[in-house]
Amino acid sequence: MLKLYRLIVLLLVSFLSLNVCAQNKDVLEEKKKKIEREINLTNKLLSNAKKEKSLSLNTLGVLNKKINARNALISTLNIELGIYTSRIIQLKKNITKNVNEITQIQKNLRELKNDYAMMIGYAYKNRNSYHRLAFVFSSTSFYQAYKRVRYLQEYGNFLKAKATLIQEMEQKLQKTTIELKETRALLIVERNQKTVALNKAKDLNEILLGEKTEQQVLVGKLKKKEQTLKQEIQKKKNIAQQLDKQISKIIAEEIKKARSKTSLTNAKEISLTPEQQKLSLNFNANKTKLPWPVERGVLVEGFGIQAHPILKGIETFNNGVKISTTVLAEARAVFNGKVSRIISIPGAGKAVIISHGEYFTVYSNLSDVFVKVNQTVETKSPLGLVITNVKTKETILELQLWKGNEKLDPAQWLYKAY
Repeated sequence: MLKLYRLIVLLLVSFLSLNVCAQNKDVLEEKKKKIEREINLTNKLLSNAKKEKSLSLNTLGVLNKKINARNALISTLNIELGIYTSRIIQLKKNITKNVNEITQIQKNLRELKNDYAMMIGYAYKNRNSYHRLAFVFSSTSFYQAYKRVRYLQEYGNFLKAKATLIQEMEQKLQKTTIELKETRALLIVERNQKTVALNKAKDLNEILLGEKTEQQVLVGKLKKKEQTLKQEIQKKKNIAQQLDKQISKIIAEEIKKARSKTSLTNAKEISLTPEQQKLSLNFNANKTKLPWPVERGVLVEGFGIQAHPILKGIETFNNGVKISTTVLAEARAVFNGKVSRIISIPGAGKAVIISHGEYFTVYSNLSDVFVKVNQTVETKSPLGLVITNVKTKETILELQLWKGNEKLDPAQWLYKAY
């Protein structure tokens, strides 16, 4: 009984282990697809940059993102290889168990068949009814005669039980042999898949090496444009300050407007209607789940203080995040809300500010705007066309997120593919 219990536990553990591996493999496959989609997009953006012979920080940012994605893909493949290894080890254990079980069944079957053959031989020799009757009537007492009759009956039943047991054991042998064949076939499949994954990992590492070389070449070329880069930094700083000033003013006006309807005296607080409160709570509940402000894009500049990728000792500050996207891309709302303002920034196109209760999202660097002030928008509603730089042919959207007059990092709120 104890041996049977141990066997059941072992089979259950083996099944669960293989099942968990299969689930993990499915999750990794989905993750790989998402990473590969991002790599395909970065390839497209970099291909356009090469056509235009664009040497910009955005190009470097896209390349850096591509390298990061490539590293993530290699890491995912390494995890997958680990799963393949675990599955192969488990399958080998199952094969060993099946082989041992088959050997034991065959041994037991031989012993059973030998015993059964001897018993059949004995029964055959004593098959004559006269001998059976003589065996019974030669008893010295009624009790002994009764015992001999019972013995003959039980002997016949025992022969039948032996025959049934042999049949059951042969069926078990057949079933285990089939399991062994299937497991061996599965082992071949897993080994082949592992070989494919190993070759892919090797190819990816070679591609990664080439991309890092390309990165070093681009950095070297950009370093020769130090004066131009400094001018770009100052230009972007001026535009950011203008945009920041206007956004701060608009949000302050929104707070003032809300305060005028209540007895609030704290300028940092916003009085919300029940509808706005619900919208604000829903917005907050969707942190890390918000859709991207463009259908396809790569985050090339993060929020807050950033070390300049080329100029040593120089830091830049972003009020939001910058997302590189494709030509003719449309900016879209990341959540339900109402268009609060539409503003124009000299040298940076237009910006749309959307209110989500106490939260505000800002979409800047737009050429055309599709919405109007006070218009209600839904998640993924198109807001406007993202500007494509005439010289570099780069299309970059800047997204900002504010809670009252506090700036937040949008990247912490957007959905992450991996």
